[in-house]
Amino acid sequence: TPLDFIARAADVYGARTAVVYGSIRRSWRETAERAHRLASALQRQGIQRSDTVAVLLPNIPEMVEVHFGVPMAGAVLNTLNTRLDYASLLFMLRHGEARILIVDTEYASLAERVRTDLPELIIVGVHDRQAQTPPMPAGWLDYEALLAAGDAQFSWQPPADEWDAIALNYTSGTTGDPKGVVYHHRGAAMNAISNILEWDMPKHAVYLWTLPMFHCNGWCFPWTIAARAGVNVCLRKFDAKVVLDLIAAERVTHYCGAPIVQS
Repeated sequence: TPLDFIARAADVYGARTAVVYGSIRRSWRETAERAHRLASALQRQGIQRSDTVAVLLPNIPEMVEVHFGVPMAGAVLNTLNTRLDYASLLFMLRHGEARILIVDTEYASLAERVRTDLPELIIVGVHDRQAQTPPMPAGWLDYEALLAAGDAQFSWQPPADEWDAIALNYTSGTTGDPKGVVYHHRGAAMNAISNILEWDMPKHAVYLWTLPMFHCNGWCFPWTIAARAGVNVCLRKFDAKVVLDLIAAERVTHYCGAPIVQS
């Protein structure tokens, strides 16, 4: 399981920087503690093994955290494409049987419509105060309050079987309804290691999040960066000048990008 990667990063390289985002700079120890708190809080909300937790988030620190906190709770992480239309998102939430939706308040209007169609779905809001996003709607649970009530020493358990599901991803449904694909813990761990081997990635690489983490779990790079005890330089929206400034300021060593991103 790739959960072992963050456990090791926190234990061996706990003081090293794990996440950078504007004024936020967190160590691997702090990031692991937040993941533990999230896992603990999700279980207190009734999340059980193999339940689905969906997230609708840009590439902000919380998106890194859910890649560890959700599976630490025994749940399956479903990262939703923020660019899709409402009908597609609603289909995914229904088909994936999501119990909780963790959503950035930028997408509050979408989430409020979801509450109407899926009244049993628990909404957890992330308010990015650095991005001037809308305030938290009434009736949502606050992500930071949820973490504050969680247990930083939560004793997470590895999956009972390495073939247990860790993540659920959907195609955009270009030829019909979206189609779901399940990752297992073993596959996620192997792909994360494969990224290291293919790139000859050294320890403590500085990785810029130009690739959306909702795309195939960022090609498994959230787990890869933990395995190398590297730095996740978060990027809420792709902007060429911001990218170049971050490369210079944070001494970025790696990033992913499709041809359009390179252009």
